[in-house]
Amino acid sequence: MSLPELTEVLIVGAGPTGLACALSLHKQGCRDVLIVDAVEHGEDSSRAFAVHAATLEVLDSIGCAQPLVDAGSAQQGIKAWDGTQLVTLADFTSLKSQTKYPFVLTIPQTDTERILGEHVHAAGILVRRPFRAVGIQPDAHDANYTRVLFESGQTVRARYVIGADGSKSTIRQAAGIGYKDPHTNNESRGNLERMVLGDVTFQDQLDERFSGPVATLSPDNLFLTIPYPSRANGSQRMYRIVCGVPTSSPPPPSSPSKEYLQSLLAQYGMSDMVFPNRKPDQVVQLDKVVWSTRFRTHSAIADKFFTRLGGDGGVVLFIGDAAHIHPPAGGQGMNLGLRDAVSLGSALAAHIKATASSPTTISYKPLQEWADHRRELALKIIGLTKSILRVASLPDQYTWIAGVVPIPVKLVTLRAWGLWLLAKSGWMQGQIAWRLSGLGNV
Repeated sequence: MSLPELTEVLIVGAGPTGLACALSLHKQGCRDVLIVDAVEHGEDSSRAFAVHAATLEVLDSIGCAQPLVDAGSAQQGIKAWDGTQLVTLADFTSLKSQTKYPFVLTIPQTDTERILGEHVHAAGILVRRPFRAVGIQPDAHDANYTRVLFESGQTVRARYVIGADGSKSTIRQAAGIGYKDPHTNNESRGNLERMVLGDVTFQDQLDERFSGPVATLSPDNLFLTIPYPSRANGSQRMYRIVCGVPTSSPPPPSSPSKEYLQSLLAQYGMSDMVFPNRKPDQVVQLDKVVWSTRFRTHSAIADKFFTRLGGDGGVVLFIGDAAHIHPPAGGQGMNLGLRDAVSLGSALAAHIKATASSPTTISYKPLQEWADHRRELALKIIGLTKSILRVASLPDQYTWIAGVVPIPVKLVTLRAWGLWLLAKSGWMQGQIAWRLSGLGNV
């Protein structure tokens, strides 16, 4: 299969952000859109697992929210367990007056991508695989176009190129755009520097109080348990688990084994009392590991989300991980990327229409304003995820006031007191839900 030689909009990357952007453009009347991706098939693993209210709101504008809701599971809150108390961290039901989606939707990324892909196919938008982009260059015949070069030797001329090709974006690198952590202090993330995640089943069912997303907090680490939206493996419920890897341990394997995950569960996971049918001397056991992987938590953001090749050439824009990346705390990554994508579709479609009506007075200011706004929001999300990790990885040590006066209370004890206060305050639970939902960061 060959690529067309010319297109108005070329989206490099057929993940959720690239697909959502194409649907947004199509919704606004743009029909000359081509999506290319380097791999033969879509994502076959399920990293991202949460879709928040603000994201569902924008996906509703392109007709994709309800199919996702139907395929996922609406979770009304997120809880924390520190070994002694179970506390609601975020109460999403408090958002009923702000959104018609007052919950966090748990749904595997594979399902999200599949549903978006079905809508792209139904709209007749071209998706071409596998075509790996290897570079870009100005078009020699028309300065308003960019030539995108492919490993196959083919070339596509596009007036607008959208890099949705991940954190190692070929398009961003070819455009010469920097990509780095916006903060220079290189703060340590301790045991959360390296993390593993897996889709597993337990030998016994959890207490119903722990049936939703639960973050088990311990000194220096976090063990997160999220139920899958439907039952798997017969009567057993499948769960997504996430845990930090101790800094004193060797690097985790690329696909952690059942034994490896079991060791983390024994050290940092939920206690036996969470499994009501177990005997006191029995250890919580994993039953099956369906899929597992490892990753490093790090943050980076592109210096620009919008550029013109050579300063006055074709337009190149960045969304999703090609524009920003950050720790997965709070399930923010794919959500921010999807909101980037839908908003870019609206902004770019408006620019294309304005250009068609006044081709001699083309203004790129609206695209620059879109880029500046999205970058500002991304910086806020990076700050939010880093704050979550700091609280989740508090060390078992004493703290000081202003670095001078010692307080004879450990940081984890202060956190426990904070959780106790949080349990008493529905307002605070609502505020945390508001920040995680993205409704104030659209």
